[in-house]
Amino acid sequence: LISVVAAVLSGVFFWLNFRLSKRMADRSLNLEAQKMLLELNRQLMSDPWLWAIYDDHPVRAEPDFDRKCGKSGLFQAKLQAFAYLKLNMFEVILAEAPEPARQGRRNASNVWLDFFHYSIEKSTVIRGILERSDAEQLYNPVLIELYKDWKNSAKATSQEDAVPHA
Repeated sequence: LISVVAAVLSGVFFWLNFRLSKRMADRSLNLEAQKMLLELNRQLMSDPWLWAIYDDHPVRAEPDFDRKCGKSGLFQAKLQAFAYLKLNMFEVILAEAPEPARQGRRNASNVWLDFFHYSIEKSTVIRGILERSDAEQLYNPVLIELYKDWKNSAKATSQEDAVPHA
């Protein structure tokens, strides 16, 4: 009887310790993700032209944009470096994030996944990097699969929109 009770207690404490460890790991990932996001914000504050990472951002309509940034090879390199920084952030977060919540519920993973989808939808620079032939060598399979899933979903949506409805 004592052995059975000890085994049950051992199992209970193992389960509690496992859950606590998982929560701590998720919290640590979330804190690191927030630090990376703050770094992106610092970059955007130090050079507001980097908002041009998004194709439809108003900064692209500024009169000085084409003269100062649009044709500048140096700025294009900086914009691409910013896109790599953003993709590296997503790679770290999405590879280790817990499963997104389902059935109308949301958790931090849903938010990061939505931010990733928003970023690739709105940025030809980011999509261009993920479309490169060496992208699968540069990024982990989780990020590549998420991009492919988004791409297939976007393609299916655009085909549905193109079909005339009766």
